[in-house]
Amino acid sequence: MLILTRKAGESIKIGDDVTIEVLSMSGSNVKIGIDAPKSINILRKELYDMIKNENINASAVSLDDITGLNNLNELKKFNE
Repeated sequence: MLILTRKAGESIKIGDDVTIEVLSMSGSNVKIGIDAPKSINILRKELYDMIKNENINASAVSLDDITGLNNLNELKKFNE
């Protein structure tokens, strides 16, 4: 992990396309601005972790679940 000290108004560059600027500091809060291309997703870590966990849970579908969905589809075709 790289640890840097920055003051309000100072920036950090990540590659050619991303700039992180310290906008202000108040007590234990730091307000930052991130300038990056729209193609780069920027999320708070807690939101990123929540999405990652939901994706893992969604991918844990069992074969019985898929078979059940296929049976529902066949039942729908039968009733039409």
